[in-house]
Amino acid sequence: MLARHHRFLIASLFVCLGLAIADAPSAMAQITTRTQLGTQGDSTAKLYERLVNRLHATTQPQQDYLLEITKRVNERKLDLRLVVAIERYSIRRNSHYPFPFFERALKYEAAKRGITLPSIKLYQDQSIVTVPNG
Repeated sequence: MLARHHRFLIASLFVCLGLAIADAPSAMAQITTRTQLGTQGDSTAKLYERLVNRLHATTQPQQDYLLEITKRVNERKLDLRLVVAIERYSIRRNSHYPFPFFERALKYEAAKRGITLPSIKLYQDQSIVTVPNG
């Protein structure tokens, strides 16, 4: 009788544990970033890290592009509220890979305001290294 009671308690424990694990939100890995921001300030570093992590910028050209966007915000050439709004829009559009939506929407909205932003292709072309023959 006691053994049956223990089996019931153990089975109940596993069911509760399984439900708790299934109900927990899945963890997403954060991307570690470079620390080349120097003396630009803590708020700039936070914006850069936020953009890299939330937009899933995994390649060096993407991170370089976001560093440029962060610099323009810091220099007040680009409105912080606009960047954050487009970041949120991009995540709503595609939460798994929002970076392309961010880049296109930010370029479009900046152009409407008379601000010219570089394309991500500029940063991709700079990252190509040619190896000489010989």
